[in-house]
Amino acid sequence: MIRVRKAKFEEVPAIRELAIEVFTDAFAASNTPENLDSFFRENYSLEKFLSEFKEPDSILYIALDDLKIIGYLRLRKSPEVDAHLGTNHIEMQRLYVHRDYQGTSVARRLMEHAIEYAKKKKFEWMWLGVWEKNTRAQKFYAKWGFERFSEHIFNMGDDPQTDWLLKKKL
Repeated sequence: MIRVRKAKFEEVPAIRELAIEVFTDAFAASNTPENLDSFFRENYSLEKFLSEFKEPDSILYIALDDLKIIGYLRLRKSPEVDAHLGTNHIEMQRLYVHRDYQGTSVARRLMEHAIEYAKKKKFEWMWLGVWEKNTRAQKFYAKWGFERFSEHIFNMGDDPQTDWLLKKKL
């Protein structure tokens, strides 16, 4: 039975492993191994994930199939888009689902938790960045009412890539 709940601190190492696996599945074919390794060293270290868990104004949800973590979602406050959306917004920094569960209800259930949390906290906007070449994710977010409003550079190792910034009015 699949369920979604807030993550616990002791689950962070398993969440990190899932993040690396899902990111590799999604982006290895479009990036060099050196750039992936560099990205993981800089952004997906265990220390960084542990620090992110403790970050104020952030929350981590996990999706479980029995006891196995099969997906996760991270929301956080970030000033990056204040110029576009004001200050009453929350970023959906990551929504990852294991390959065996993609196309099921897992991403939908995580998204429902994200929106419920954001509305409960009275945020006006939710926003996220998605790689310009990730059409599958773009279609998913469009179904949820996210619209493109800007872009930024996402450094994949030494390869600067363009992420589209998407917003949703809550």
